[in-house]
Amino acid sequence: MSRIIVDSHHPLRLLIVGLRWPPETFLVRLIEGLLEAGVHITAATSQKPSQKWLAHDQFNWLWLPAWRGPKFLRLIRLSYFLLSGLLQSPRQLYRIYQQISPQPWAVWNRLLPLLRFQGDVTYIPWTSTMAALTYLGCPVVISCRGSQINVYPHDPNYRGYRDQLPQIFSRATAVHCVTYAIKREATKYGLDPQKAAVIRPAVDPDFFCPPTAPRQPAPPFHIVSVGSLTWLKGYEYALLALRQLVDEQLPVCLHIIGDGPERQRILYTIEDLGLQEVVRLKGQLTPEQVRNELHQAHIFLLSSLSEGMANAALEAMACCLPVVITDCGGMDEAITNGVEGFIVPILDEQAMAEALKRLIADAQLREEMGQAGRQTIYQRFTLAQQVQSFFSLFQSCLEV
Repeated sequence: MSRIIVDSHHPLRLLIVGLRWPPETFLVRLIEGLLEAGVHITAATSQKPSQKWLAHDQFNWLWLPAWRGPKFLRLIRLSYFLLSGLLQSPRQLYRIYQQISPQPWAVWNRLLPLLRFQGDVTYIPWTSTMAALTYLGCPVVISCRGSQINVYPHDPNYRGYRDQLPQIFSRATAVHCVTYAIKREATKYGLDPQKAAVIRPAVDPDFFCPPTAPRQPAPPFHIVSVGSLTWLKGYEYALLALRQLVDEQLPVCLHIIGDGPERQRILYTIEDLGLQEVVRLKGQLTPEQVRNELHQAHIFLLSSLSEGMANAALEAMACCLPVVITDCGGMDEAITNGVEGFIVPILDEQAMAEALKRLIADAQLREEMGQAGRQTIYQRFTLAQQVQSFFSLFQSCLEV
């Protein structure tokens, strides 16, 4: 990847806020790609990154303490950051005070440590990160992802979030949307389309690659799903579709990779449907282990009720797997029905089962769709393309 710089004397300095550490895999890949491209990155997190990250010349860590612990310790810590802000950035501190003075101490706890950062652009990977972060002095880029636009605004557990979105969008210098579908949905909550940039997810096709040896001839036909064990992933519909295949005496098995709060409910569903012998919950796996599972599988299945664009489906395509996906979010921006796989309606286990049966019955179709999927990844979803697009977006903020 070529080294990208703002100019010959000033590499782009990027602050990333709103991360947990270690970050999600897709954010790890983006950060690694930006570092390789010559960007200087400061990660503001409460958890200290590993020595592997800290040893990188262009990577810095800024401690962003969580608002918890004994009250007197929190106040001492807040006083320290307040004094540092007065000494280092008094004008910015005063401006922030004028804008958010009614906010609770927890907001100040999150903002004051960031005054130590002297950089070019701040990147917030999640729209749901509190709106106060957009009061920082440098340009701010915010990402819009699937559930944060498709689900949270309708969730009573996120009261007030929907009302905050217009304010968040108005303060952001630019807004990254993972698909055009997310961009269209976000405009309903106040996003100005002129400040939105669509940058789709990406994978490394050198890492997620076809198996070196031919896949094992079926049966049993190995179906794989990857994603958090939450209701949004619609696993009960995948299990109902699998039950239909078993009832038709097709030799199949389903491996589900991931973990989450709905694990026990999914286990109950597996037992209720009598699928204990053909379904395996594999838990959280490393990227290498996920790739190995994709290499052993014959079909990838995405049964989600809502998505932005599922990285897991792109990884499967890069590994030359045909896919069966539900018609949610922007998935149809990555997959053409009948080319890389099949798109089926959400909540429709019958259509899902029929698509799986077509692939089970036709080895040549599986091969053709798998090859078409990898070609699509190379054309539109490589990490190099994504890193270049993000850098261009960050640089454009400096020109506003």
